[in-house]
Amino acid sequence: MAATQMSEEQFRVLIETIRSLAPQQQNQVIDEIKSKGSFANCATRFSGQCDSDAVEVFIDAVETYKEMEQISDKDALRGLPLLFNGLASTWWKGVRREAKTWDDAMHLLREHFSPTKPTYQIYLEIFEKKQGDSEPIDPFILEKRALLAKLPEGRHDEETELDFIYGLLNNKFRQKIPRHEIKSFRDLLEKGRTMERTR
Repeated sequence: MAATQMSEEQFRVLIETIRSLAPQQQNQVIDEIKSKGSFANCATRFSGQCDSDAVEVFIDAVETYKEMEQISDKDALRGLPLLFNGLASTWWKGVRREAKTWDDAMHLLREHFSPTKPTYQIYLEIFEKKQGDSEPIDPFILEKRALLAKLPEGRHDEETELDFIYGLLNNKFRQKIPRHEIKSFRDLLEKGRTMERTR
């Protein structure tokens, strides 16, 4: 059987087709390389404590690690059980089929171990305790700001939040740091630290 020869036009079309496929194959290889990251070397673990702060710390750490290691959502979801111990590991076995995506898994984690507190309860926690006589200003303000961050987004502007916390400061701070001089939490912390150093 005689071999068929290509015309110049057919040969040119073949070359263009091969060239157009090369970037697609190259991108596929790059995507496969990127998806090879895993949680195998991640030191963060979660044991299943019902504590919203612990859950948020875990999620922040894991999402940062995932981003830094460029772990795909699919691989992250597959490797998530590596990060669970104890009760969390048992819980995951029961709910893993419900988690179709990474976001689903994070939602389930929050829903089970960090149920949302009602807003009124957060306000009660904010206002239940004033700054003690010997309590440093830094941890006091950090704790109150963490509680404020749990409120629905956009609930208060910084000025209002400053009013809340300023009113809870120990009287010795309020006497030496007038409220009208405070424009931000940074101002309040700097003035408070200065006052603590000069006592």
